[in-house]
Amino acid sequence: MVPPEFNIIVGMTGDAVAVSVSGDLDSDSAGRLRAVLLGIFRAGHRRVVVDLARIGSVDGRAQEMLARMLKRVRAQGADMIVHWAAAAP
Repeated sequence: MVPPEFNIIVGMTGDAVAVSVSGDLDSDSAGRLRAVLLGIFRAGHRRVVVDLARIGSVDGRAQEMLARMLKRVRAQGADMIVHWAAAAP
């Protein structure tokens, strides 16, 4: 089985930048996501919503990157909200 292609879509929703991610989130793709998020905050945006509802899988390094990014962003007075997929019943 071929894993889904990793993709990042960036747009605006109200006063926030919306970042939608699909595919597997591993250490390589997490680096790509990190670069996109850093670019958004460096451009002066103060609120980002990251939608991970369509990711296939996520590894530990990717989770660590998101946790570090969230801590860094909040320490700088900005906000990042991460939406994960709901667990299956």
